[in-house]
Amino acid sequence: MYIEAFSEAREPARPETNEDAFVVLPGRAYAVIDGVTDRNGSRYDGMLAGRYAARLVASALERRLPSAISEVVPTLTRGLRDAYHRHGIDLDPTNWGGRMCCTLALAMQSGDFLDVLLVGDSGIRLNGTNVLQMHKDLDLITALLRQSAWHRIIVAVSDPVAREALSRRVAFHGVHQDAANFDPPLDLAAIGAEAAAACRAALPNVPGADIDFLLHHGIVDGQGIFQNRTDSVLGYACLDGLPVPDGLIRIERFAMSDIQRIELFTDGYARPAADFGIAAWEVDFAATEREDPHKTGRFLSVKGSIPGRWSDDRTYLGVQFDTDKVRDRASRHRG
Repeated sequence: MYIEAFSEAREPARPETNEDAFVVLPGRAYAVIDGVTDRNGSRYDGMLAGRYAARLVASALERRLPSAISEVVPTLTRGLRDAYHRHGIDLDPTNWGGRMCCTLALAMQSGDFLDVLLVGDSGIRLNGTNVLQMHKDLDLITALLRQSAWHRIIVAVSDPVAREALSRRVAFHGVHQDAANFDPPLDLAAIGAEAAAACRAALPNVPGADIDFLLHHGIVDGQGIFQNRTDSVLGYACLDGLPVPDGLIRIERFAMSDIQRIELFTDGYARPAADFGIAAWEVDFAATEREDPHKTGRFLSVKGSIPGRWSDDRTYLGVQFDTDKVRDRASRHRG
């Protein structure tokens, strides 16, 4: 078995802010975890909520890995709920602000099988070709909002840091803000109308009212109401201490004899690299940064990169199995 793992904070000079985590339990389980940034700045034990959640989940998997893949989400949910209790917080399902949240991509060896679990948009690639990842339409809506704002910002603002701050402000807080508070002023009504048209064209399956709500309120005040909900096409899964609906979780099983390598990654990588290993993924990461550093083009996102700060934390974990031993074990089992 051969393993490579790498994780870097969006601000490389501040590694303590990294909200990603990974778990390596050789012969048992491999995971990447992406803590969800809390826009309100909530902290637990001195850590931002997303970093705290990611480390809680990583620690729980390392201490006591459930015996079955179906037990993982309930076990981790209980652990997060217990953490709220330790901090004297009553977990209110109607109040998602400040909640500790994270995504999870987990590969777990179960005898002659590899079980894969996805909660949120972190991904897994099997054998260099089969990519398992759940993208959410909700992110595209707020990314298109930011893109619409960006087109106006770049003609009025020359400083790259100021451009990024303004475009994020629109995506994070929506078009309901007072345009007079922007410098330079932005026509938020026009930005919203342009984004709404783009969203309706790209996402004909999403009700217009949901699109309008998210454009109006932005990420901070609008996104959380869709978390762990199945009654909206914008519903998405996240580990946050409350039950995660089965319909939002992806679980798949593969024969270990068919698996030569697995790669797990968080969404700080704009796409999977062509080859296995940290070096290949970092070369491809650099290429995507050169092509679209602002994340307003091919690699559309709600955040862009600026000098000294990437658009997001990123984590890669690659495992190359001893395929001969795997096949021998499978043959003995069949015999």
